[in-house]
Parts: sequence; C-alpha cells; structure tokens
Amino acid sequence: MGQKLGITEPAPDIAVFTALPVERQALLDALGPSVRYRWQGQDLNVCDVDGTRVLVLPPSGMGNVGIAALATRAIGVWNPAQLLLVGIAGGVRGAGDDLRLGDVLVPDQVVGYELSKLTVEGPKPRYETYRPDYGLLSMAGSVEPAEWLLSGTAPAGVDPLPTTSRGPKAHFGPVLSGEKVIADDHTVDGLRTAWPKALGVEMESLGVALAAYRGGPGFLMVKAVCDFADSEKNDEWHDYAAAAAARFSVAVLRRYAGEHGATAGAERPQAVPLDAPDSFPGAVKVQFCRGLVDDWEELADYFGIPLHTKRRFQTGNEPRGVWEWLEVRHKLPLLPQALQEVHPDLPKFFGPGAHT
Repeated sequence: MGQKLGITEPAPDIAVFTALPVERQALLDALGPSVRYRWQGQDLNVCDVDGTRVLVLPPSGMGNVGIAALATRAIGVWNPAQLLLVGIAGGVRGAGDDLRLGDVLVPDQVVGYELSKLTVEGPKPRYETYRPDYGLLSMAGSVEPAEWLLSGTAPAGVDPLPTTSRGPKAHFGPVLSGEKVIADDHTVDGLRTAWPKALGVEMESLGVALAAYRGGPGFLMVKAVCDFADSEKNDEWHDYAAAAAARFSVAVLRRYAGEHGATAGAERPQAVPLDAPDSFPGAVKVQFCRGLVDDWEELADYFGIPLHTKRRFQTGNEPRGVWEWLEVRHKLPLLPQALQEVHPDLPKFFGPGAHT
C-alpha cells in the first residue's frame, strides 16, 4: 500500500502530467527510484532529481478537459512551482527542420484550435494561445542529443528518416491542441494554413497551459512524434516516442535542479493536507479580514500570490482578496500554518471549533 502525502511534506517543485499509461510508465522508468503514494484511489509517485522534488500524477486520459481538471486540482493540493506535460504527439509532416518520427516537440506556444465563432459566412476559428515558462523553455533548448537519445532501435520495419540519415532531434515552435485524434491530411492542411510553422497536434497541452495560467505556476510540454496525424497514422511508434519524451524531460528536470538547488520546494508551503477541512464560518473570515488590514501583503507573499493579482485587490479590502484567492484554490486549510509564521496572533480563529 502506498503512503499518504501530508502537511509536513515539502511542496513538490514540479508536477508532471501524462495522458496515457504508456507515457507515465516511460517517465517513471526514466526518472528512476520513486516513492509511491495513494491519492483518491490512484497512484502518485514522488521522485528526487538532483534535489528537485518531482510529483508524477496519475494518467489523466486523453483530452484537454480531463487534464485541465487534474492540473487545477494538483495546483490547489500540492502548490508546485512548475507543471510539465510529457508524452506523445502527432507531428505535422514536412514541418520544422525535417521533422521525423521519434523527434521531440517543445512548443514555444500552445495553440487551442477548437473554438470558433458562428457568422453568416460560416464558422470562423478563434485561436487561444499560451506561452510556456521562459526559464523551462530555455533549459529545454540547451539539452544535448546525447542526454536523451535512446540506445534501442526504432520499431522494426518502420523508417523514421524521410530523407538523409540523422539521429532524432528536438524541435521548437507552435503546437496545436484540440479535442480530437486527427488522422486526416485535409484537417492538418487546414490548420497549417493558419499556423504554417506548426510542428504537431495533440490533445492535452491546452488544458495544462490553462490551469497554469489560472493557478500561477509555469508550464512546459515535452512530447515526441509517434505519427504524422494523417491517414497513415498507427501505434508502432508509441513506446519509442514515449521513452524519448521521458528522457528529454529528465534532462530538463536536471537543469532545473542545477539552477534552483535542493531547497526550492521547502521555500513554499505544502498545499492542502488531504484530510483537512476546506471551509470556515463567516465569522472567521470577518476576523481574518479585520486582523490582516495592515499585514495582508506578507501573507500574500508567503503564498506566492502574483504581483498582477495583488494589484487587482480592492484598496482597503485586500485581506478579502487574499482569502478569496486561497479559497478558489482550496488552500484555506493552510492558513493556520501560514499565520503561525507571518501573523501568530490570528491562528486562534482557526481552531477545531471554527470549521463548518
């Protein structure tokens, strides 16, 4: 039986997401030894990468909706500094610098292509775009081929090399994200008309990017090409691509560890203990808001509330803004612990009798 993550655990530095079991297993194989925990009937794994605490979530299943919900919940529960999406994707044939099966895709922007506006002339697409964390993207750009190339061979009878011989490589550019598995040349051609530099298509990066945008952490996607999202689509390259993406991701994690050191997670509070109450009576909120009128900013900094968010708090009513920011992220149970450090005269309002 797995252990249980609790309030005394340091916050993970990076939460890693996959959609499919084959992607998650490839990632765990590349990460090495881990500690298994049970959470809501599923397995979590926590790994140490050169002092960086990495939390591997259970597979979300295919699609942006499911993984967005999982990522949002993970932000509220564990408070990671970064989100990393790892797995396989469909490449766009002829894209990039000679894109091939087994190559790695790292988007410099994630493009949601499913939204549209209905007009008298017909539907018009409305694209959503999100950019990954600049620091993680820069780290990915410095990964050397020797750090992630597989020692095994490509699937039997399948040639990854459409032109001259070369080893797998990483490509950086737009990646399109939607809700459909694409196995149609015409669909891809239509998307390339709007996004001529698009490298690939997949179904999860928009969900993770949106959760990161709303919740505060940075994000990065690393996926490897398993097919070309056309009529020749098949599953022969799934295992190889999953392993390539996993190894590349570990190389990025090692760079993150080298830059941020072994104490990054300890500097942020572990988020919600899984058995903690998540609400308090209105009287507690009133006492909190009154008591933090002059000291709210220190608490906001403790929880890492972004500057642009703090600037939107109503002048004179900032403690309420802090409370509501914590509430929507399911972080209210952390208040007693936080206040012990930044405002020790207030935790008495959060005793056992205060819970609803």
